[in-house]
Amino acid sequence: MAEKPRAVLRAVLRFGSPRRLRRTWAWLRGIAAEVRRRRAEPRLTVAVDVNSFYEPLTGVGWYLHQILVHLAGRDDIRLRLYGQSLVEGDPGAPRPVVDFPAGPAVERVVYDAPDGLVIPPWRARQVLRRLAPLLAAADGNQVLFAPNYLFPSLFRLARGARVATIHDLGVRKVPWAVRPDSGEALLERLDRTLFEADLLLTPSEAVRQELIEMGVAPGRVRAIHHGTGLVAEGEATTTPARTPPRYALHVGTVEPRKNVSTLLAAWRLLRLRRAEPPPLVLCGGFGWQAEAARREIGAAEAEGWLVHLGYVSAEELAALYRGAEMVALPSFYEGFGLPAVEALRAGAPLVASDLPVLREVAGDAALYAPPDRPDLWADRAGELLVDDGLREELRRRGRERARLFDWGQAAAETARAFRAAADPPLPEAL
Repeated sequence: MAEKPRAVLRAVLRFGSPRRLRRTWAWLRGIAAEVRRRRAEPRLTVAVDVNSFYEPLTGVGWYLHQILVHLAGRDDIRLRLYGQSLVEGDPGAPRPVVDFPAGPAVERVVYDAPDGLVIPPWRARQVLRRLAPLLAAADGNQVLFAPNYLFPSLFRLARGARVATIHDLGVRKVPWAVRPDSGEALLERLDRTLFEADLLLTPSEAVRQELIEMGVAPGRVRAIHHGTGLVAEGEATTTPARTPPRYALHVGTVEPRKNVSTLLAAWRLLRLRRAEPPPLVLCGGFGWQAEAARREIGAAEAEGWLVHLGYVSAEELAALYRGAEMVALPSFYEGFGLPAVEALRAGAPLVASDLPVLREVAGDAALYAPPDRPDLWADRAGELLVDDGLREELRRRGRERARLFDWGQAAAETARAFRAAADPPLPEAL
């Protein structure tokens, strides 16, 4: 360890010309001035972990992006975005895969080391990376926001109120349906989040109640419904080339939690009953433990009553929702159920698993069946597919229900949660 300080000292002695010393001093003063400016910010300051922007947008990344987009124009809050590195200009540094939302509320926190200092730029960036947790703490943010369960190590020295979003508790509720590697990694740190967070956000009252049942105080958990998904961004064009004229739709990765096997079994029952259901269309790739489902899907495709499209564009998915005679969501567990909201918004008749969270989201705009009962799934699907009036009624109810899910409202409630965490009410006097 002693060798690195000596190496820095040797570099300083080697490159320490008066001009380099002046530039280095000006650079350090600039960093200090930035910290002082941030600390003097009169608005509510929130440090936001944006690590999810450095990989293709999943549900978590889309959630964070929409919250920031809808808060970016506000003048009563300062959202400071901290990525995987505080250092720019390093050829090896990760790059975001989406544009950062912009507006008067948003500030991206980055530093760079120019050429001409008393140490080489690569060494200065190395020092900045080592000092990153201290620099983040020095900004004095009032709130630290972890939108993906866990607080990043960058926030470990910061002292602001801690707010984290817990999207679901699948790792505890259906551990057999979660990849062991990701599940173990999450479990190791989830308990720490639940312990140290001042406020926990959930996308549904169902997940909120699950946390309370685990022993989290009700006052530390707020349920804030999400808005719609990526499909809402795309104008419906035409369905993919292989789409049948009539079809029922399932959207989701083929993995244990999504329970595609129950849907396939229900369709086989319908075919045995000579109900002649429309073909099933599956959107989504294969996830973990999908070998058995892959075989079932291959057999159904060979028999001609299923089409597996894999991944499709947002525009194609919007068209698929709008043209579906039925959308099926047979999941064993959900934290919110985004495909349900997307189906409601598109006016697609919905049959969903009889789970508290899906009843919370869809209400009377869907039919329900237990996820482990293919026979009842066949009953509900058969009922819906033969009853034109029922389908039209569910379309109408779905469009009305979808109005409840709005990113602008979700962002406003999230901002209120930040303020509540930063300025909690005083305890009642004894």
